[in-house]
Amino acid sequence: MKSFMRDAAAKAQRFFLEPASARPLAALRIGLALTLLGQAYLVRSEILELFSSSGYVQGALSQSFQVPGTPTVLMFASWLSHLSVSEDLAIYILGSAYVLSLVFVALGLFTRTSLVMAWFLHWTFMNSNDTTNYGADLFAQVFLFYLMLSPAGSAWSSDVHLGRIDSKPTSAARLSLRLMQFHLCIMYLASGIEKASGIQWWNGELLWRALNTPIYKQYDMSWMIDYPYLTQLGGWATLFFELGYIVFIWPRSTRRWWIMAMVGLHLGIAVFMGLGVFGVLMAMLTPALFAVSAEPQAVAIGAHRSSRYSWRDDAASTALRSEQAT
Repeated sequence: MKSFMRDAAAKAQRFFLEPASARPLAALRIGLALTLLGQAYLVRSEILELFSSSGYVQGALSQSFQVPGTPTVLMFASWLSHLSVSEDLAIYILGSAYVLSLVFVALGLFTRTSLVMAWFLHWTFMNSNDTTNYGADLFAQVFLFYLMLSPAGSAWSSDVHLGRIDSKPTSAARLSLRLMQFHLCIMYLASGIEKASGIQWWNGELLWRALNTPIYKQYDMSWMIDYPYLTQLGGWATLFFELGYIVFIWPRSTRRWWIMAMVGLHLGIAVFMGLGVFGVLMAMLTPALFAVSAEPQAVAIGAHRSSRYSWRDDAASTALRSEQAT
């Protein structure tokens, strides 16, 4: 029994704390930043209507949706008004700071500080107009928070290139990756259980409505009424892949199928329901966290960026030299 417990503890330690490369975290960092920059570009012409006191949701009505004590755009605009900065200009300043922080996050430049700024400003904009928040904003906020606390700048970043951050594999990278992987697993399990608790996903009704509701409808899918089994099969497939995610995303033999299924599912949402930002963001999460290898590679960039050498810990390097000498 003691031997079993020791083996289990050793396996758990390797699973959660064995030094790992930050490449999956970097892939998520870059993908998330680019997706949010795309979202910022899409709403650039409506930023005043979304967040000003005279926008779509005005005055006291806007404040009624806000959580007391949380930062908002109008709060910062009020502070800047003491410097004779107009409300509109204050909103543009905050928006520009948000975009700049995302650019720095994508480049991996001052990565930790940039992630903190991106997370805080994203949170501020979410608090400022709760009526426009949806899944993309919420998941972006969650994973910006994870990345802010992780060594996300230790791979594929300007900080590594400039020598500001070490790219050596760490236990923190492994633990951060596991936390985000489990978050995705729990998220899909909860989503699958909620869908399966009703009849609409089993009989295909909800998929039919999603494809034909005017607010989401992108194409004429009315022809599917003659083939009800298609929406029913689509509903079953969604339940199967979401409920099975927590089990089948881990084994190598089934992982690629679940990665392709989740990418296809979310890109389908983007194409057929017009939820482009949400679809792209969700389609990016699983490949970043499960397809990009976290195992340390035997290749690293040399001090002068001109030669490549194998990365090994000191003990392994000593053993290799001894073996070569004999």
